[in-house]
Amino acid sequence: MAAHERAAAQRDGRADDDRWHVAKSGRRVYCSGVVTPLSDPKFTGYAKIVRDLTGRKAQEDARQSQLAEERAVRAQAEAANRLKDDFLAVLSHELKHPLNLIHVKAEMLPRIPEARGVPAIQFAADAIQRAVLGQAKIIDDLLDLSRVRTGKLALNLAMGDVAAMLRTIADAIEADAASRGIALSFEGLDEPVWTKVDPVRFDQIVWNLLSNALKFTPRGGSVSVRLTCEEDELRIDVTDTGLGIEAPLLPHIFEMFFQGIEARRKTGGGMGIGLALVKQLVEMHAGSVLAHSDGAGRGTRMSVWLPLVDGHPVGKHEPEERAGSLAGVRMLVVDDDSETASAFAALLELEGALVATAHDGEDALALLERNHVDLLVCDISMPGMDGYELMGRVRADPRLAQLPAIALTGYTVGADDQRARASGFDLTLTKPVSLDALIAAAEQVFFWRGAQGGGTHEHG
Repeated sequence: MAAHERAAAQRDGRADDDRWHVAKSGRRVYCSGVVTPLSDPKFTGYAKIVRDLTGRKAQEDARQSQLAEERAVRAQAEAANRLKDDFLAVLSHELKHPLNLIHVKAEMLPRIPEARGVPAIQFAADAIQRAVLGQAKIIDDLLDLSRVRTGKLALNLAMGDVAAMLRTIADAIEADAASRGIALSFEGLDEPVWTKVDPVRFDQIVWNLLSNALKFTPRGGSVSVRLTCEEDELRIDVTDTGLGIEAPLLPHIFEMFFQGIEARRKTGGGMGIGLALVKQLVEMHAGSVLAHSDGAGRGTRMSVWLPLVDGHPVGKHEPEERAGSLAGVRMLVVDDDSETASAFAALLELEGALVATAHDGEDALALLERNHVDLLVCDISMPGMDGYELMGRVRADPRLAQLPAIALTGYTVGADDQRARASGFDLTLTKPVSLDALIAAAEQVFFWRGAQGGGTHEHG
């Protein structure tokens, strides 16, 4: 190295280097050095001046080591997050599979001719369905919260009438409130309030707040929802006369898995996912959410503010409602689980549908080749040929290009909907699927296909 430096100094006039040296004592030192040639009548040689940078080098090495360690930790955390997301997705699918079967069987109970009009059977079926939907909601909320925090959940914003959305929710939740003996009221819904929201996520926000209010309000209490406008924001207040929240707990109420011990003891449930998801979804809409309570036993008010957007769709009309029935509809249900397919078919046949079942893609294609089908209902996740591939082959057949088709998934809709539509499905429903939801979806796809000139199935 010394010879190399002398040659470079002789050639270029100087040679610079930053490297490790060994001192006379044997200690390693890191120096920044400059070698220059000397030419004098009395002396010819080289001079080298070095600056000891051992301390600075040690600091730089420590910083580099720390950065490398941080990068490794970050990579490990990202890998763990990916593994967690994959695990949650698979867990969702595996849990929703039996939930869907339970839900279908529960819907069958009161429709069996021998059981119709029997109050005890209707009561049991309703209780089972509520429990199934409650468990499915917990799974969906957990998945959605994970996707929000990893940036994988995108909003589909569109102009919408918030008052109309709240009226729809009011109609849907009224029976639940009545069964709990809780008075439910809505205010400020007479006039339209237009703004830009993701309708699915807006419903999720309000449903979570209302579900919480009903869960923590005892029989004989009340829950009210009030919609108002404050300058450039709309405000939604969900107020209950329930358990209330103690002051020390209020700052933590929107934290993941937070649940007051007393609230758990009195209600016997809750994982603390819903409110955490509400906060994340509201903030994704550029809004804010706040909890207020005067203390234990004095009720709670949850307030959401969302920005108002000027303008509303001109000439846009809601699609005409179609009173649905599946009587006479020729359906093909495709599911690799024979028990689920058979149960679903039996439920649909009680409604007058003519149902064939297939347990894999090849069987489904063979049945479609031999028989006329008005509606295809297909599970996405199947071994071998999955629902996407099956749908691609169905759409490639000119005879089946306009066949109405609905996908069923055990994952959240957002995870599969885009790919399902790209492969040719008209709609995606998340398990567990209720009969009413399937009828509504069937009517919708019949309407769409008819509007596109593909013809609709005429049924009662």
